[in-house]
Amino acid sequence: MCENEGEPVEVLPGIWRVEAEMVSRPYRITTNAYLLMGDDDALAVDTAWWNDVPTRHVDALAALAEAASAPLGGIFLTHAHRDHSGFAEHLSERGGDPLPVSLHRDEQPTVAAMSNYQGLPHRQAAIDWYCGFGFPAHTAAMIVDTKQPDHPLVARVMRWCEDDAVLEVGRRRLRVLPTPGHTPGHAALFEEATGVLFSGDAMLPRGNGNPHVTVRPFTAHDPLTDYVEGLRRLRDLDIRVCLPGHGPLVEDVDGLIRSHLDYVDTKMTPVRAALGDRPLTVYEIAGTIPWRGGRKSFADLVNDEWFLAFGDTLARVRRAVSLGWAVEEPRGDGVPTFRAA
Repeated sequence: MCENEGEPVEVLPGIWRVEAEMVSRPYRITTNAYLLMGDDDALAVDTAWWNDVPTRHVDALAALAEAASAPLGGIFLTHAHRDHSGFAEHLSERGGDPLPVSLHRDEQPTVAAMSNYQGLPHRQAAIDWYCGFGFPAHTAAMIVDTKQPDHPLVARVMRWCEDDAVLEVGRRRLRVLPTPGHTPGHAALFEEATGVLFSGDAMLPRGNGNPHVTVRPFTAHDPLTDYVEGLRRLRDLDIRVCLPGHGPLVEDVDGLIRSHLDYVDTKMTPVRAALGDRPLTVYEIAGTIPWRGGRKSFADLVNDEWFLAFGDTLARVRRAVSLGWAVEEPRGDGVPTFRAA
């Protein structure tokens, strides 16, 4: 159990956080939900869901708002992944009329993909997708079959926000900032008056997971470049404190942004080293990369690690092409291969 799990903690004036423990063997971290209090209403930011975790922590947030005569007026999700969105329907339906659940408009493909095979209609289509990048059929089937099922996002009232849309919570104003990469429509919420940023999974403090940037059937072609550009846009803002989707608040926001940009550069190094004159498939490149901090090879991965590592490799390779380091060439059977430029 994590400390204070289920108990709201005021982390900044008028902003409360609850945590829930995420266990995905062999890893264990916490996931956050926040309550932003206005004069006469409140906004929930993410919902801290995980398998078999009861609703008492998000119920405690809603009760806190009600006790302050500032009842919950809506839910904003930084993105649709289950650990952030899983209790959105519950919070939306707690009272009489359903509360609106808001996301960035570009998150619609992610929401749709949570009800099928990562944006594909059936198991065989998913297997064929991996085979299309050079994976043997038995390995492709293993990746598809060991992927943990998603928790579909269902809400009766959905609101799709544009870039720079403003959410008003009493006299507080928060701007929706696109921070794509982790998902196509990932977005942060920024309160310019206080310099507070709700970063979701775009930025996480060390030891609290990492912003997996992966290519999936429904994502942008080069999400890692999108991610880098989003971080650079954040660097131009006067952000004084970051409230992440996992882990504690961060006050050294410049350092946090820099560490994530450096991490991307570090991730590119083994891909550049793997590229030579001989064209390689994504499957072959993934096999050259050390995983889990160098503790595992690709063949040693398990469960969700498989599909994350594949999508991570493809994201790195496509960024290498965008940077001019790599050239993509189709093999005779149409499978893309990559070599040094």
